[in-house]
Amino acid sequence: MLEGDLEPWQEMATMVLPDDLVVEILSRLPLKSFCRFKCVCKSWLSFSSDLHYRQKLPRNPIGLLYQKREHGTSIHLAGLPSGDRDIDTTLSFVPCHKFPLELKDCSNGLILCYHGGIMYSEGISDPIVCNPATQEWMEIPYAEPGTALNEINLKLCFDPLWSQHFYVFKFESSPSPDPDHGTSTEVKVFFSEDSTWSTCLWETDDAFWGDSLFVNGVLYVGHLWGHCLLALEAPGTRTQLLNDRTIQLPGIPYATDQKFYCYDGCLCQSSGVLCYAQQELDGCMLRIWSLEGADRWVVKHRLSVNDVFGRDMLLRTNSRGLWYFDYEILDFDLERELVILVDLTTDKVLSVSISTGEGSEILKVPGFFELYRSLLYVPYYCKQLPASVPQGAQD
Repeated sequence: MLEGDLEPWQEMATMVLPDDLVVEILSRLPLKSFCRFKCVCKSWLSFSSDLHYRQKLPRNPIGLLYQKREHGTSIHLAGLPSGDRDIDTTLSFVPCHKFPLELKDCSNGLILCYHGGIMYSEGISDPIVCNPATQEWMEIPYAEPGTALNEINLKLCFDPLWSQHFYVFKFESSPSPDPDHGTSTEVKVFFSEDSTWSTCLWETDDAFWGDSLFVNGVLYVGHLWGHCLLALEAPGTRTQLLNDRTIQLPGIPYATDQKFYCYDGCLCQSSGVLCYAQQELDGCMLRIWSLEGADRWVVKHRLSVNDVFGRDMLLRTNSRGLWYFDYEILDFDLERELVILVDLTTDKVLSVSISTGEGSEILKVPGFFELYRSLLYVPYYCKQLPASVPQGAQD
């Protein structure tokens, strides 16, 4: 048959699309669909390991992980519209111990939890990193739980676009021997590459124990009351010290005056770029910035939220007469153009479209202030944890 004799649909079937266009099409698929399709096409599979393309491929959140501050409460997932409901976020595949699992951290599909912790006097025991999408888990060796006076904060760091290995940063704070400083904090790192802990790699007298995010090999940790971030580069197994720098946050500083009580906003990433969201002073608008370069913040979005909550006044006063916002920013995702907010007056968790400003309820939790932790969950459908990591037993 000559080329001119082909039917139109046959001519289209013989066309070869350029890689850039194929990746653009694949980037619009749900993550689970992409993972299925790449199993039947070698060229599509190769995009996953291509540094130029893999940042564009889909990794969409499917819901909000949360856990209430009550004895024996399971971890739950409040699904977003079109989310995957088949994932066991209760972690029933992890063996039971004396205490139920407590959600500690989540990083690109891997979850850090432990038996015991903030609700129990025994402290942290048996830290576990697991993948709910593949139902695999591993225990983290934890031979140095510290003393009863020490405060321990674990930060999980995993980004499959940067490395197939993960890290756990341990911030251990103890009373400082210097009377002019309240605490002294040491930082150690667990390497999944060889399942070992480092010695102390970094020390500080500052209270960098706040919310954190791991982006492109850098762990960003918020200060408890200073309006800034600590940036720590993920080390190699032979590293003796951590490279660090401090970044000032944009927006409203913590507790701008004696009459206004303001928490820092929320960290997120978009295509490998650190982003930050916070309310404006009256609470009626919120801004989203991206970090351009080392320390320059650029406004990407400005969103009105009055219609979302159906009221004009979004400030309240507490028992001490201090003004505060009556809603919080739980998380946001610029790829899906949504922001997750919680209305503290109704205990409703809302998904708000950045492009349209419309909101929809995804969860109602009576007594939201009693939530222990809430984290946006992005599944990781790799069939196994990083190859060098011992896997948990599969039933």
